[in-house]
Amino acid sequence: MKRRRFIQSASILAGASLLSLTDRTDNTDKFMTVSGPVNDLGVTLVHEHVMADFIGAAETGTHRYKVADVVAKAKPFLLDLKKAGCSTFVDCTPVYLGRDVRVLKQLATETGMNILTTTGYYGAVEEIFLPEHAYTETPEQLAARWVNEWKNGIDNTA
Repeated sequence: MKRRRFIQSASILAGASLLSLTDRTDNTDKFMTVSGPVNDLGVTLVHEHVMADFIGAAETGTHRYKVADVVAKAKPFLLDLKKAGCSTFVDCTPVYLGRDVRVLKQLATETGMNILTTTGYYGAVEEIFLPEHAYTETPEQLAARWVNEWKNGIDNTA
């Protein structure tokens, strides 16, 4: 399978199956949020973005913003959503496009909202959001990265 097609397919599959991934160790459905598993999502916004950085994979990173500034900017919007009856926000921002689980986890803590995030890469726009290792790793290695995020947390957040 060609690497580009694999990344596209895997990204679509990861996004589409995000809500179906559950932990069934105790025979109850649980959805994995940035704060841990929950049993019920309630009213859910299913494709949102707290922030996005369109500079490209080679230059993006946490050096481009302060977590506290992003949280301060986004928090009032999430509180408005919660006040309107929304309890879950699915942030679909992929890594190398601005996903930062520290921001999402702090927002979840400060707002009381369930926040889910994604794993995988975004291969559109002439592939500027793909890291170099996306071209050198096998499909199995790439998949192992994403499975590891699901099983063990993203950026040491487990």
